[in-house]
Order: sequence, then C-alpha cells, then structure tokens
Amino acid sequence: MKIYRSDKGGIGLWKLSGTVGRDDAVMLLGSLNDSRESNRGCFILDFEKVNHVDYRAFTILEDGYPDGERVIMSGFNDYVLDIFAFVTRGDVIPVYPDWRKALRHLVVERGKLGLPIPSGSAGSE
Repeated sequence: MKIYRSDKGGIGLWKLSGTVGRDDAVMLLGSLNDSRESNRGCFILDFEKVNHVDYRAFTILEDGYPDGERVIMSGFNDYVLDIFAFVTRGDVIPVYPDWRKALRHLVVERGKLGLPIPSGSAGSE
C-alpha cells in the first residue's frame, strides 16, 4: 500500500493505492492517532486507487476507530465495496462515492471548516 497525504483546509486527505492488508490497517490507525492535532480530528481515507483490501483490514479500522476522530472513507470500486459491506457493521465509518463529496459533508454538515470549498471540488450530486 502507498499513501499520499495532503490537507484540505485542516482535514487530512489520505489517498491510498495498491493493496491494503491487515498490517497496513494497523499502521493507518497509528498514523490517525499521531496526526489528530494537525487535522482537527477529521480524516478522509480515499480508496479510489486501491485494487484489493484484506477483509481483516476493514475490521481493524472499524474496531480501532479512534475516539473523538471523524474518519470517512471514499472512492470504493464495486469489488472493494463488496468486501467492506460483507465485514463491517456499517454504522461506524461512513462511506462516500469520492473524496470531494466526503469533504463537502465535513464542510457543510459537520461545519468542520471555516473556509469555503474551492470551486468545482464538491462535484455534482
């Protein structure tokens, strides 16, 4: 797994690629805990370029969900979405079609940002 980390107005946007395994999920949880101060406790994990996820990785992410953190997943293809739907409770970590919609949710619904969304980044619904 590879991670590209960026910041969108105080929200951590982590774009994952490749295969996400069990050990990768453990590492992600540790990184979420270490990065909470710099990202106001809000993270988007984008799976757009992920081709496979070990089912145990989703279980680890869901069970280890950091207290006080707002973690949203996005960008699942049909294959990864099927794995996620099979193993998760479905009520712990929300899933959005892409990172732009996840960001819009955090901006509009949760009020986590004081900055407007850049033009064209929210996508159409």
